[in-house]
Amino acid sequence: MPIGRKVGDYMKNEIDKVLRSQVVEKEINSLVSYVDKNSEEIIVEGLSKLIPEAGFITEEKTIKTEEKEIMWIVDPLDGTTNYLFGIPHYSTSIALKVNGEIVLGMVRDNAKGEDFHAIKGKGAYLDDKRLRLSNNLTLNQSIFATGFPYSNDYQPEQFLKVMQHWLKLSRGVRRLGSAALDLSYVATGRVSCYYESYLNIWDIAAGALIAKEAGAIVSDFKEEQNHLKSCQIVACNPGIYQEVISILKSNLS
Repeated sequence: MPIGRKVGDYMKNEIDKVLRSQVVEKEINSLVSYVDKNSEEIIVEGLSKLIPEAGFITEEKTIKTEEKEIMWIVDPLDGTTNYLFGIPHYSTSIALKVNGEIVLGMVRDNAKGEDFHAIKGKGAYLDDKRLRLSNNLTLNQSIFATGFPYSNDYQPEQFLKVMQHWLKLSRGVRRLGSAALDLSYVATGRVSCYYESYLNIWDIAAGALIAKEAGAIVSDFKEEQNHLKSCQIVACNPGIYQEVISILKSNLS
């Protein structure tokens, strides 16, 4: 993923240069800097050369969104807070949508230099290694990942009730700070299940395809294939999906 590598190198070069005065809070706990915007411009420029007729959906709105048959979906820096605080867990996420369907997903871990990628129907890969999940995982062998919603609309009591369930029955819960990487980690088996709500399409489009192509079950909390529109997602090893979705449907859907 040459474009991803170019952006990753740029981020590494800038990581110690961003001043506090150059960081803007878009909304509560959602930070952005010139690195996000410049990274997006690099990506848009590169992708425009690949498919000139394609449109874009981008987080930082550096290019106007015009709905077209072919659409790139771009999150230049997923995990901005991690990046700005020097936590080495942030990524670039790029997906390609054709006639309303995600057919290509790429997520680059810019701190570790790992490339996750998938083509619909062709499998998922970490660099050159094919990713395939087993389906014999049990809940007490599982590690969960989630995110804490920034929105004031969610119900913290229900959210904590669900987390308490995993803490009692699984090997633990992680809050890593990059949805695109969380989904990619499900594809590798590093994380057994990832779930979160109040997301945007650019957070999850690429990672959801990567997880699904590796054999994960991906849905919204109602067990429907509406996660890209509702931006409420669960991606799960098939061995524990039914147990997980029953808890999420009862408490968070």
